[in-house]
Amino acid sequence: MEKREFNKPGPLTVLWLWIEKIINGVTTSEYNPFYYLGAVSIFFLWVILVSGIYLFLFYSITARGAYDSVQYLTVNQWYLGGVMRSMHRYASDGLIITMLLHAARCFALDRYKHWRWVAWVSGIVMAWIIWIGGIFGYWMVWDEKAKLVASLSARLIESLPIFGLPLSLNFVRLENLTDQLFYIVLFIHFNSIFFLFILILIHIMRVTKSVINPPKTMAYGLLIMLLILSLLKPATSAPPAELKGLTQAVPFDWFYMTIFPFLKVVSERTLWVFIVSLTLIAGAVPWLTRTRRHPAAHLTLENCTGCELCMEDCPYQAIQMRKRTDGMPYQLEAVISDKRCASCGICVGACDYRAINLPDITEDSVKAEIRRLAGELKESAHDKRVMVFVCAKGARLDGMLDGKGGLKGFEWARVVPVPCIGMVQPSMLAIPFEKNLGLDGVYVAGCRHGDCDFRRGSEWFAARLSGARPPVVKRSIDRNSVRFASLSAVEQEEFFSDLIEFHASLKGRSPL
Repeated sequence: MEKREFNKPGPLTVLWLWIEKIINGVTTSEYNPFYYLGAVSIFFLWVILVSGIYLFLFYSITARGAYDSVQYLTVNQWYLGGVMRSMHRYASDGLIITMLLHAARCFALDRYKHWRWVAWVSGIVMAWIIWIGGIFGYWMVWDEKAKLVASLSARLIESLPIFGLPLSLNFVRLENLTDQLFYIVLFIHFNSIFFLFILILIHIMRVTKSVINPPKTMAYGLLIMLLILSLLKPATSAPPAELKGLTQAVPFDWFYMTIFPFLKVVSERTLWVFIVSLTLIAGAVPWLTRTRRHPAAHLTLENCTGCELCMEDCPYQAIQMRKRTDGMPYQLEAVISDKRCASCGICVGACDYRAINLPDITEDSVKAEIRRLAGELKESAHDKRVMVFVCAKGARLDGMLDGKGGLKGFEWARVVPVPCIGMVQPSMLAIPFEKNLGLDGVYVAGCRHGDCDFRRGSEWFAARLSGARPPVVKRSIDRNSVRFASLSAVEQEEFFSDLIEFHASLKGRSPL
């Protein structure tokens, strides 16, 4: 059997995984916020939308009434309008933070190439929509900070050759400041969030069963946090914008005003060149850093029963069903998209009919390897013998394997690496327990719960083991003889200590 190399994370990946390991020690994997950054971002968008609709009900879309209407909400209606404004503001800041962390995490963990490029590129577009929407949100308050933001952003906009009269002329004299301008600003700000929801659909279009909502406990916690922050430090306005005088000193917003300080040292057009270049480079990262891709899964049509399990389990919608084309007595057949296939093998684990295979790691070769290694263990003198299935992206064993399936220092164990633990079929799990082999236990090590490199491979395996998802592991297999561990690539020590503990627990039970 050809073996996939174990994941060899770089320094950035190792650093990130160590940070997440520390957080897991506090929150557990189930509630680690780093595993839900995308879902938390969407949660903040809902808070922004709901609070924004409420604020709009009281907002005066006029040059002279904008500031007063915001002040009314902030001061006179502080108990609700002021809270809504503050939650709107802090959710917007939270969105920037989680969005940047989400992008950084995808980059650090190498989850942006090949089949993931659509999510990466659409994410960059979303980042600009969020920033633009936030900038125009500042305009709507029309205080001194709004005037500063409007003047600087107007300088950037009017430097483009597609505009006629300078936009900044609107801020020179009060009579130039029209209500029409505020209608345009409101339109851009309010519609940016709807464009974002459309982009989110594109962002997740190649993801099966995408996680778009954080756990309820986390959502309630975030909502309470926003509420407490809004009460303790409510968002307030600067003095009203005075067009005849110079802009007064206003607090700097690092979330939405980051690029404006560059205008002190470079021209507007130079800044545009920098922004566009940086955006194009960021968008091209999936291709600039592209690595060798493993061959896509292959379908043996005559074995396909059209059961749809492979389509349900595929993490990136690489498998679709269509009407039967070969005259077999089944309604549907699977179709594999090579461009979307991650070569993870989860579809192999979902198929009980030998219809899907990875060309470089076939089902037959994996089963043959399991039998070979189990046969070696059977001939050994050890009283308790363990077969180990390990995810190539999980706990690192590089340097600990002897190249023939043996684990250095653990003569009673043999290791079968797979691309994703979701590839392990119930029939593979049953082989070590066959009467002619009679091993004592099976240890399975997948990725961290909620952070499978191929999204849900570990979750699907756990569900098959518990009997909650087909194909299920046989009930005749003693569950005490099977242990499933969720470990990241930096938890090698935890892997060995847990494996040793599992082996010791087998010694206390009678043979199967």
